[in-house]
Parts: sequence; structure tokens; C-alpha cells
Amino acid sequence: MKAFVLAGGQGTRLRSRFGDLPKPLAPLAGRPFLVRQLAELRAAGVRHAVILAGYGAERVREALAAHPLDLTIEFSIEPEPMGTGGALWHARAHADAGKLLIVNGDTLCPCDPWQLEQTRYERGAVGALALFRVEDASGRGRVECTDGLAVRAFVEKDPGFRGAAWVNGGMIAVTPALWKHLPAGPSSLERDVLPGLAAAGLLHGHACEGTFWDIGTPEDFERAERELRTRWGGSA
Repeated sequence: MKAFVLAGGQGTRLRSRFGDLPKPLAPLAGRPFLVRQLAELRAAGVRHAVILAGYGAERVREALAAHPLDLTIEFSIEPEPMGTGGALWHARAHADAGKLLIVNGDTLCPCDPWQLEQTRYERGAVGALALFRVEDASGRGRVECTDGLAVRAFVEKDPGFRGAAWVNGGMIAVTPALWKHLPAGPSSLERDVLPGLAAAGLLHGHACEGTFWDIGTPEDFERAERELRTRWGGSA
């Protein structure tokens, strides 16, 4: 299985804490977040990762060289900010036949990638999305599904919403056919590509237990640091 890690984030909302450090390198329990993320993927059986970098790409490369992992790592560096869909389109030469995984570079998703791929295969979908049930979804975008978890639509964050909902955990198992749905040039995977796949009946959900963590805002980062430090023991 090959993982495409979307690691081009600038981390503008984290600059009050980490300055101009690229978001994937924000240190969590003594190591860059991206290193933690790749180690989790390796522990789940993933052996190959493509790092989709942009802002601070050389710093990302240096950080991974300083924390070697038992993982084959390649880089796809976008020439200019292209969005998540554009970064994937730019990395299209790496999307050879086989089991492929797309992972947000600011999210730690405790979902078994092999089970996610099994759901995709069994449903005959282009993509299977890791979904988590949250009791209060007012602070997150929602994923609307059928009772059988076929994805029907994505709804933007609505502070006025009250109640439980499915939310995107930041991991998707896909086939190489996904790249046929990516527009050439800049685009957003979340806004420009996945909604179309859902409308065409090509996207399915996979229910995950527990919770996931992201580091997109200082509040989210502090939660991840607080809850995951015990897990990792703050090791360097």
C-alpha cells in the first residue's frame, strides 16, 4: 500500500506558537507531527509513502532525513500552491496500480488502512472515506450518508448545527481511477473532487471507532498534544 501524504500546509494559524515552521513539522511529544504520522502508518503495515510537499519542502525533507523510518519515501513538490487536489494531480506519476491511500498531513487518524481498502473494494467505490461519529458536529464539516454509509454530500461547518454527525477523519483509500477525476492544475480535493464522486455514487464511508486528532488550530494542537503525549511518553 502506498500512502500519499498531503504535507504542503503553511500552518498560518499555528504561527503564534511555531513561527514559520511548516505545519507538518509542528513538534508533537518531542517529534515532528509528520514523523509521528508516518510511524503510525508504518505500524499499520504501510511500506511506501509519497510526501506531497510545497511550503518549506526542503525543511520537510531534512526533518524526515533526521528521523529515519523503515519506510520507502518519495517526494512530489508542487511548484506553487495548488491546493490538495492540485497537489495530488501534480503527483499523478506516483499513482501506479495498487492499493493507494490519501492522508491529510495535519491529521492523525486511527483507522486501519487495510479495512478501509477492504470497504472500498467490497463496495466497488473509487474511494472509501474514514468516518467518525461525533456527538456535537457544530465545529466541523459534516458528511451526509445513507444508512449503509454511501456518501451523498459534504456540508460546510455550520456553528448553528446541533447534534451528532459523521465527519471526515482525513484518510481515504482510493484506486488510481481517482486521478481521472482530478482537474489539471490547482483544485481542492474536499470541495472540487469528493462532492462530485459522492454525487456519482463513487464514494463510500467506513465507520471508525474512537476519535481522531488534527493540528489545524492552536486549540486542536493543544488537544492532540494533551491526549497523545501519554501514548508516546513525550519521547524525542
